[in-house]
Amino acid sequence: MDKFIKENIEWIESGKIGCVFASALVKQAGKIGWHFSVNPESLIMPDGCFILSIIFPDADINSVRDWAIKEGMYLESVDDMYNGLRIKLNDGVAWVQYFGKDSHVKTRQCPHPMLSFTCKLPKKYYFKVGWNGILHLANASIEYITDKAADTLWNQSIAKTKKELGHSPRIAEAAKSTYKK
Repeated sequence: MDKFIKENIEWIESGKIGCVFASALVKQAGKIGWHFSVNPESLIMPDGCFILSIIFPDADINSVRDWAIKEGMYLESVDDMYNGLRIKLNDGVAWVQYFGKDSHVKTRQCPHPMLSFTCKLPKKYYFKVGWNGILHLANASIEYITDKAADTLWNQSIAKTKKELGHSPRIAEAAKSTYKK
């Protein structure tokens, strides 16, 4: 495994991401169609890919955003202070997240700059995460866990994110917000 992928996965598994779903599901990345790539020249979504994480080891928040825009993503105003990075796909519009040491959100400060988004909906995802036409990172496949385990992960994610941030998430930390304006 590529060292940059390994280091970002270890960070996700550590729980610093706040989302206990991600920490648990990244261990099943291959089974649930979570693909990682490093420094692609262009945006490629492999066959069987439901979640794509693209790592840019030598980049920063600005150069990653520029790459994303060049590859067909676009910025959408969330409010007066924040933009969300988006990409229109067959199943809807994906809310793209930026992760990196220079992210404004503590729970997105992973070792190497990375964009992550849901490419398409799996056949089974958590029922509390669903907005018509929106592909949310939390739309990961829960095909290989029980409904009870999914409920537990949901409740733990809320508590863990609040603990990591030091407060309940606000618009700045919301999945719809990617960048400060």
